[in-house]
Formats: sequence, structure tokens, C-alpha cells
Amino acid sequence: MLKRFRDVGVNLSFGGLTGNTLEAHRMMEHAKHVGGPELQDKLMNELFLDYFERERYPGAPQVLLAAAERAGVPDARKVIDDPDLMRAQVDAELKKYGRGVRGVPHFIVNDGDVVFSGAQPPEAWVEILEEQLEKLGDRRDA
Repeated sequence: MLKRFRDVGVNLSFGGLTGNTLEAHRMMEHAKHVGGPELQDKLMNELFLDYFERERYPGAPQVLLAAAERAGVPDARKVIDDPDLMRAQVDAELKKYGRGVRGVPHFIVNDGDVVFSGAQPPEAWVEILEEQLEKLGDRRDA
């Protein structure tokens, strides 16, 4: 794993704290709300680097603020200061996607068309994605 991460430019480290990520999810929803999926992706990348490389806990306010700043998320302080901001959106996502989750990683493909838990070999991903592309093609032909 260390080599694979290094090959893509990430120096994976397992020394960081783990815990509740509700605050990170609220910040992610805020990023999507103010800047769309592109800004949300930038923030997620920063949070992943914080956790997997920099050994920073993604639930800590100072970590979230720094990641939001690096990603260019405006008004991030509002999320930290108001525990209710974006909470309803996170709760809705949990309700929609959280049912049946029994392990991690947990994957939901095509808005719930395919759901499974546990790491999968590359061959399984190829099969899943090919099936989804076929379905997409069938919908276009209809």
C-alpha cells in the first residue's frame, strides 16, 4: 500500500487520529452548496491529504478551516461556528445512503443501483462499471 500511494505522490501515514467525521461532512456539504461538486472535490482532496499523509484529524475545527482555506471554500468559519449549518443536508444524505451499511469501505454506485461493502479486486470494479455503462447505453437507446 505504501508503494502504491507513493506512486501517486502521497506519503501514506497511519499515525493520525480517527473519530467522528460529522463536522467534515458538514463542511463538505457547505463546499458543495457554495461552489458545486468541483469545490467539494477540492476540499475532499485536502481532507484526504490531511488524514492520510499529514496525520491530521478531519473532525478538528482548525484542520477543517485550514483545508477549506487551501481549497478556496468561502465562509468556512460559519460552518464551524454554527453546529446546525448544513446539518439537515448531512442527515438527509445519511438517511438516503446510510441504510444497510455494515462495513467499510462501503460503495454505492449509480445512486444505489449497486451497493456492496468491503474492498473489491480490480476485476470486480471493471465488471461493475461495464454493467453500469451497458445500462446507461440501454437508456440512451430507449
